[in-house]
Amino acid sequence: MLTRIVAVVSIILVSLAPRLALAQWVETLEGQLLVRGGWLFDSVSDERRPNTGIVIKDGKIVKVDAGLQDSVISEVNVVDLDDSDTILPGMVDLHAHYNLDLVGNGRVEEVVNNGLLFLANGVTSTWSAGEYYPERVIEQRDRIDAGESIGPRLFASGPYFGAFRCEYNIGLASDDCIGWPNDITEKEIRDEVDAWAEQGVVSLKIKQATPGEMKIIIEQAHKHGMTTAAHLANYDWEYDVELRDAILMGLDRVEHQLTLGSGGPESAEMPQMIDLMLAHEVYYDANLQMYGGINERRKHAAEMLWTDESRFFTPYAQKLLEERGEPAPESDEAEFTQRVLELKSLYDAGGAHLMIIGTDEPVYTNLLPGFAYHRELLAMTYAGIPQPAVLKAATINGATALGIDDQLGSIEAGKLADLVVVQGNPLDDIKAARNVRLVIKDGVAYDPAELLRSAEGKIGPADANDHANWELELRPLRNE
Repeated sequence: MLTRIVAVVSIILVSLAPRLALAQWVETLEGQLLVRGGWLFDSVSDERRPNTGIVIKDGKIVKVDAGLQDSVISEVNVVDLDDSDTILPGMVDLHAHYNLDLVGNGRVEEVVNNGLLFLANGVTSTWSAGEYYPERVIEQRDRIDAGESIGPRLFASGPYFGAFRCEYNIGLASDDCIGWPNDITEKEIRDEVDAWAEQGVVSLKIKQATPGEMKIIIEQAHKHGMTTAAHLANYDWEYDVELRDAILMGLDRVEHQLTLGSGGPESAEMPQMIDLMLAHEVYYDANLQMYGGINERRKHAAEMLWTDESRFFTPYAQKLLEERGEPAPESDEAEFTQRVLELKSLYDAGGAHLMIIGTDEPVYTNLLPGFAYHRELLAMTYAGIPQPAVLKAATINGATALGIDDQLGSIEAGKLADLVVVQGNPLDDIKAARNVRLVIKDGVAYDPAELLRSAEGKIGPADANDHANWELELRPLRNE
């Protein structure tokens, strides 16, 4: 597959480059890739500007605003863009679930084809936000890093830290789970953090942990330079750990909501929580497309459902999903209105730099997280967030939140060459960000249409005999 896609990319490099007009001089850029023309949004500025040339060598950006728009270039691959094209930094998903529940027996990871869909949609980096089969993510990460497979950068999370290791068999931090026993010791927690740090996990997901457990997890993670994110509410719609306490413990990112209310007294603490997040630089992943998803898709069907995502499932999986039907909305109108208010209030209070993008799309329907990413961008504009702020949330904010902004998240010399070419101006219409013409990751260009074609009909069980590979097997923490 790698050879086939790279071959198609060579065709793209030719097809995007029109015949050069009379030039002022000849430049030699041996062994480099030049992307010029179109417009550039670098995620440093809030504006886009004409792109006079981005020079890439050995997977890194060597020069931006190179002034090579009128040069004849020799010994280099040149991508000449149309005037209607916009270059963006590679996008980051900080709640990128690779797990799917297709047979009604828990969530399991499918990383290979889901990864292709992320990449085709311009998402060049993902953090998986809790895994049930972490080895699948880590193995694919290593294959991608070795150049043996194609996909986004996989920043692994390891398993959930808390009782949600038993998925929906539990609802509260106090429920017993074989993967996270009620009598788990401090040493066991610290050993777990150490073990996953050794496997290259860069950030941990905390869900259904007690306050005491969370404090230990965060402390030990920070010793390794790892960040932490948390889903704080339980399934009795109470906090396992109060947001205020989690922030003071050093939590780096909070997911879903800033209060438990739908307006009224339960939401009265929102201003104080926002002040605390600003003071402690805590990032917020609102997941609007998930928590308001079904109702939002009903209201804005033409904008939110623009392609047939079911075609990426096996015929057998498509049949299972059709039989299952659409689930109930994750939240009602009042609750979702409060989620929107919280995000916009954080933005209005000066927290634009703390907003990040996460899809939170564990698959129960025929919709997939690679496409959900653009539903989330759109939902944020519906919430009143300006397009430049949404694009920064998708790029530099995500990289900063994960602690990788020295390498990714903006288009600057010295950073890794992750770029996305889209048709149109996403600063005017965020939907243009989904019109991906070309994806460059590590300096290698990919045809998004070919990536999509290569994943069609691949996700899910092949037939009834394949069920066992798509069923969740809960794993004990202790081998007793």
